[in-house]
Amino acid sequence: MEQATGYWELGMFSDAWDTVELLPPDEKTESPVLDLRLRILTALAQWELGEQIANLLLHAGDDERRTVARFHHARARSFWQCERYDDARREFRRAVEAWLEVRREFDDDDLTALFRD
Repeated sequence: MEQATGYWELGMFSDAWDTVELLPPDEKTESPVLDLRLRILTALAQWELGEQIANLLLHAGDDERRTVARFHHARARSFWQCERYDDARREFRRAVEAWLEVRREFDDDDLTALFRD
């Protein structure tokens, strides 16, 4: 886990993922490992698998909910860039539902997306 975290911190996301995959199966479902996996998937824009992990972490601790919120925030921005505005608004709302304080990380473009008709 320490090695995977190091890779993630260096921006070596694929290496971080590969290292996590080498963990024993029972460790892969622990909250800290799932949290790291979701951060990696967010960086790699792997939204479908990330969604599954985000759902598992939604009811975990504060740190994990923060990671879930940042996942939805990043996904919302991705939708916004593709002009999928309804999907973007849904993801912005899911981010806030996961962790209310994520609103502090919204910039003007995020707020425009959220309140656009």
